[in-house]
Amino acid sequence: MTSSLSVNASTLTARPEPAVDGAVSELSLLDQALAFAEEKKITLPVFSDVAIKVQKATKEETYDISQIEKAIESDPALVAEVLRAANSAFFGGLSEVASIKAAILRLGLQRVANLVLLATEKSRYTATSPGIVEMMKTLWTHASACAMAAEWIARKVRYPHLGETVFIGALVHDIGKLFLLRVLDQMTAENRDSTVSPELIAEVIGKAHPEVGHRLLESWNLPELYRVIARDHHMDAPDPTSVALQIVRLANHACTKAGASMHPDPSMVLGAMPEASLLGLSDVAIAELEILLEDLIERAD
Repeated sequence: MTSSLSVNASTLTARPEPAVDGAVSELSLLDQALAFAEEKKITLPVFSDVAIKVQKATKEETYDISQIEKAIESDPALVAEVLRAANSAFFGGLSEVASIKAAILRLGLQRVANLVLLATEKSRYTATSPGIVEMMKTLWTHASACAMAAEWIARKVRYPHLGETVFIGALVHDIGKLFLLRVLDQMTAENRDSTVSPELIAEVIGKAHPEVGHRLLESWNLPELYRVIARDHHMDAPDPTSVALQIVRLANHACTKAGASMHPDPSMVLGAMPEASLLGLSDVAIAELEILLEDLIERAD
């Protein structure tokens, strides 16, 4: 069972801007969406109980591996997702992992806990409107790829202790997009005579999601660092001293270049990004990351 919290329009104020040439402004659609979310008390579930239980176990000096296995294996779909990710190029070893116990022994409990979190998050990314369904699929591919890329980058730049932090931070950095898509999907379902173009939806969530995500994570009482990542991952001049933020931003760029994004840009040069320079990620490592992401996206497709 999951707990849930709602985000309402009163905490997500938008600065009104006039429409241009009589067109419906994207901010007016945003205001409608936020008002609708407040009226309908639309919620977004917090992390699943299984994911929280496994994450807590990683903080304990001793833990019962059989209890962790039992918790994960209570959901066959969760097992399949964890094993699929565990055998990806990001985590794979010389032989295939075929059980949760083997995954824990090879990867360690923290990485398995991250993969459980990843697998349980996937169920959020659902919709009924055909256009939004496709956006959700792309958004999920982006979020999951960013999480795995961020953890990989942390290890490469010798910040392994930040692995869990950047994994979660990257997983939720676009949570504002997810919330807005869920709201717009329900709006569409309840008013089938009214359609909104995918282009306008993309523009609205593109502009609003950092602040919406920040407020949502604040309502969940998540640590400030995660809120900052959600708010500042597109900022022109982010805090250069925040290694976690820089790692997530670089992972975000890498996924955009690889095509796992609503706005893919294969022309991006990751080595020229300020985050790559600040983190000291070599050109060889960047090339390796791009190959790993291509493999991950191909598997997802």
